[in-house]
Amino acid sequence: MRYHQFQPHPILSQFVQCYWAIGADSRTLPAPGHGVIPGGYVDLVFNVGDQVCLSDSGGVFFDRASSFLAGPFDRYQRFSAKGKFEFLGARLFPGRNPFFSRLPLGEVRNRAISLDAILDEGYLKAELETLEIHLSRTDETAPRIAYVEQFLMKFIQRWKKPDAVVTEALGLIEESKGQISIGALASSLQVSSRQIERKFAHSVGLSPKAFCRVTRFHHARSMLESAREPRGCDLAYACGYYDQTHLIQEFRLFTGQTPTRYERVQPVGFFLYDAQPDC
Repeated sequence: MRYHQFQPHPILSQFVQCYWAIGADSRTLPAPGHGVIPGGYVDLVFNVGDQVCLSDSGGVFFDRASSFLAGPFDRYQRFSAKGKFEFLGARLFPGRNPFFSRLPLGEVRNRAISLDAILDEGYLKAELETLEIHLSRTDETAPRIAYVEQFLMKFIQRWKKPDAVVTEALGLIEESKGQISIGALASSLQVSSRQIERKFAHSVGLSPKAFCRVTRFHHARSMLESAREPRGCDLAYACGYYDQTHLIQEFRLFTGQTPTRYERVQPVGFFLYDAQPDC
């Protein structure tokens, strides 16, 4: 499996964290043993391979050259591919989304929705169709990204300053590595818990609690991947889990694996392959 990340154009870098490209012949991948590790992000995904089924999204199929908005996810998402598996994606920063600012992101939580279905202006639908044609006729990643950036640039005029409460809350969650209560967030920001919940539902797509869980998991995942960090109960306590059982439950939710099996499964970016369910 091939996976690469690329930096966005400086104008887009305040919204786009990175571009990513992943591909493989699905005949070399176990089925249905590959999936996506949630990160709390929203991704614009362009299918430049063959037909794909997101098995945890109601069996929705995406044909070659189709595009969709994916996530944010708060659980591990499995998918299967037929033939050539190849995606190009633009990963957006949480709370910074000028491209579909009118869409409450809570509506796409744990889902993948066709971009054509959520674009609200006819000229943008035409631009998307042109983009998909260009991508279908191009095999190299660099020109594909250039086409995507030309498309995304058309949304810059829609930019609105990110919600200050959401931005500060995300910073506090990151700083605490997900170990902060909603009450503490509300107190620090001098707003009500309900107001934070409402703002996150629109701008992030996950509840503050869910985003904290994902953030805490990624801290635990990072520590697990470092050979010098603690294991077992020590790892669980260091990351704010009640005990090792709690840690295992969270790893199963976010990766489909126990921590022990996760160490044997090679993640590629935020994808897992050769990852059969660990029951």
